[in-house]
Amino acid sequence: MIELGLMLALVSLWFQSSSAQSPSGVVALTGARVIDGTGRAPLERATIVISNCRIQAVGEAGAVTIPAGAVRVDVSGKTIMPGIINSHGHVDAAGSSTVPARDQLLKQLRLYARYGVTTVYSLGSTAADAQEGITLRDEQDRVALDRARLFTVGQVIADKTPADARKSVDRNADMKVDMIKIRVDGPDDSPNKMTPDVYRAVIDEAHKRSLRVAGHMYYLKDAIGLLDAGVDVLAHSIRDVDVNQTLLDQVKSRNVGYIPTLTRDLSVFVYETTPAFFTDPFFLRGKESYAKQVAQLSDSAAQAKVRASAEAQTIKQALEQANRNLKKLSDAGVSIAMGTDSGANLIGRWQGYFEHTEMEMMVKAGLTPMQTIVAATGRAARVMKLDGQIGTLQPGKWADFVVLSANPLTNIRNTRQIEMIWIGGQRLVETTLSQAR
Repeated sequence: MIELGLMLALVSLWFQSSSAQSPSGVVALTGARVIDGTGRAPLERATIVISNCRIQAVGEAGAVTIPAGAVRVDVSGKTIMPGIINSHGHVDAAGSSTVPARDQLLKQLRLYARYGVTTVYSLGSTAADAQEGITLRDEQDRVALDRARLFTVGQVIADKTPADARKSVDRNADMKVDMIKIRVDGPDDSPNKMTPDVYRAVIDEAHKRSLRVAGHMYYLKDAIGLLDAGVDVLAHSIRDVDVNQTLLDQVKSRNVGYIPTLTRDLSVFVYETTPAFFTDPFFLRGKESYAKQVAQLSDSAAQAKVRASAEAQTIKQALEQANRNLKKLSDAGVSIAMGTDSGANLIGRWQGYFEHTEMEMMVKAGLTPMQTIVAATGRAARVMKLDGQIGTLQPGKWADFVVLSANPLTNIRNTRQIEMIWIGGQRLVETTLSQAR
């Protein structure tokens, strides 16, 4: 308890919300390359003007007038991109902990922010954690943020009958969740697999309550069934066979979003040995939060168990299939949103670090760095219906962005070269931020 309390105090000291002060309350960042999250070519030597926590103007230096009295921040030679959006994460409290759930959720949101992840969509939590998350969500537009923004689906629907499933949808809807999520997983003979009559009831009831539905799935057959039923987002990769034209036609005609979560599968087998990233300074930026799990996963007996796991060996092949399908879906023009399935209670799925790993894996799967950045910013916001407020660097949007010392369009790993993080027009200040690479 004392150790965690000290950790929270240190986080509070490290992250101080501190906007530049000026008589007009306006800040102008000048001289940077700007990747705006739309997919358009970057602006070179651009200016971004921030006022009242939002972007007032963005453009080439000669096209933007900087208001009198504005504080100027010279970021010449740097690259600015929108804050990263994790479309599939988890923000949960530990059920047995004596630390209040709110404090645990805040700690995780600050950890995400430390890595430039400025928004997290939590796709599943307990009812109590969901309520805390909704409280934090409802506060986030009214306070100066030192944490990532949060949106939540509440509890994942996993009922056995249509009637019970509709009741669960209504309970979530009454809590004012942002979306509904269901699990359709496992082989057809699994006793726990949600049947089509149940997920059709969920989707129907959710749509009646003006809520969209994200579907957890693995098999092509289930993805097509969910699409037939009207699902709005496919929350994982299809990992059994190549996607076919039937699926492509349905996804594109209804503009259904697709979240690959490649790192979810990586986490199943990568700990059969000690991964190289355990000594990566950028990974170690989160060492206060990661230390306990790192110790568990570095244990030789735990690693031997992974090596002997049939699931782990199967998932290696499934990830290769996921990569092929991601490339095929992207080439077909499907809306791809970056997501990781990261969460504090999901061992080895690192909040903050895995979002950068996911982007690197997406590029290795065949997407360009620009396509990947868009999937983690503007397209993610559009898929999750947040694009009215975040995701792109455009006038009127919240001023959520990351300043990098290198260009991620030449190497996607440069998203890790973080020099500044801004959320809601406030710069987050961390004493070690410029040291951890």
